[in-house]
Amino acid sequence: MADTYYCVKCKKKQELKDAQRVTMKNGKPALKGQCAVCGTTVNAILGSEKKA
Repeated sequence: MADTYYCVKCKKKQELKDAQRVTMKNGKPALKGQCAVCGTTVNAILGSEKKA
């Protein structure tokens, strides 16, 4: 995955490994994975999906 997400431990944007889409309790989509550099769990909230 070429997208970069902010890692709180590294304090800069890093690539994620083992990224997977999850749904939070409030129904919004999110991306959960590991920082490729330090291995910290990174959660990124994605935009809500439009319902037709």
